Amino acid sequence: MNGVSPQNIVVSLATVAVGILGGYLLYYLFQWLSRKADRGRYQIDGILLRIFGPPVSVLVALVSVNYALYRIPKIREQFDQWEGAQRALFILTGTWILASLVKNFIREYGLPFAERTDTDLDERIIRLMDLTAVYVIWLMGILVSLRELGIQVTAFLASMGIAGLAVALAAKTVLSNVLAGVTLTADPNFRVGDRIEVGEYIGDVLSINLHKTVIRTRDNEIVMIPNDVLGREVIVNHMLPEQRTRTELEIGVAYGTDLKRATELLSAVIQESNRILSEPTPEVNVASLGDNAILLQVLVWIDAPREKRRVRDGVYRRALARFEEAGIEIPFPQRVVQITDGTPSSEKS
Repeated sequence: MNGVSPQNIVVSLATVAVGILGGYLLYYLFQWLSRKADRGRYQIDGILLRIFGPPVSVLVALVSVNYALYRIPKIREQFDQWEGAQRALFILTGTWILASLVKNFIREYGLPFAERTDTDLDERIIRLMDLTAVYVIWLMGILVSLRELGIQVTAFLASMGIAGLAVALAAKTVLSNVLAGVTLTADPNFRVGDRIEVGEYIGDVLSINLHKTVIRTRDNEIVMIPNDVLGREVIVNHMLPEQRTRTELEIGVAYGTDLKRATELLSAVIQESNRILSEPTPEVNVASLGDNAILLQVLVWIDAPREKRRVRDGVYRRALARFEEAGIEIPFPQRVVQITDGTPSSEKS
């Protein structure tokens, strides 16, 4: 077998199998312990177990694979011929473990902690770290690995600068999405959970990724909008500066209607809604004198932007019933058509 003894192969395969099985069992052991810890007194224990579980399990499996490969002379010779290859492999493995630890730590501990603070500044910083920390760690790990392989990092970076310029021109949209994603994450006026309006879409922000933002529309549809589109479009945030928002309704009444009585009925309808705020004071104004009706404008404030449709529906239904009881007509467009016999008026005379 080309100088490789069957015993070495068997031991290497057994080592790989034991390492992978050990990592698999260790992973589920960490998960079981974390669930037990969550029911205990200190939840931080469960968080730490979930953070360290996956990286430690993978490390056990990778160490066993590396040891098994190193037992085979041919592979060991290849490692020896390329100085620093094994160190570079361990550095990349450590980079993956560190990146996983940081990502899990941010998501398991940092985000819940930031959500409990009084301001949203901490949450924006944590989310920005979640987007960028892993990429920074991987960049540093790759550069150190290249140095261990004997590659001059300075020359490599210089060549990468030229190549990066070409890639940047070719991937202009991708880079624009990434930069816009970082900007949106740090923007205090754009948060996960907000109800926004972008173009023809109105929905709740579910997540802000490096290249796209995901929203759920009022029709329960998931819409993924590229971040560079959000950077160019006008965004209406219905949740800021506070969740109090104004709603406008229009109701037409017939000419000759007692406007004072109509206003009193509409004011009573408004007071019956528990979603409409008493401050600022609701208004009932004459908006315009139309061709067929006097148009009354109702301006009210509500404390839940997501309830606008329900509030409008309730006001319109109750107003229709009250007007019908009071004998107030809500007119519809009418057109008067006059039919003549076609004889000019001069001939008739």
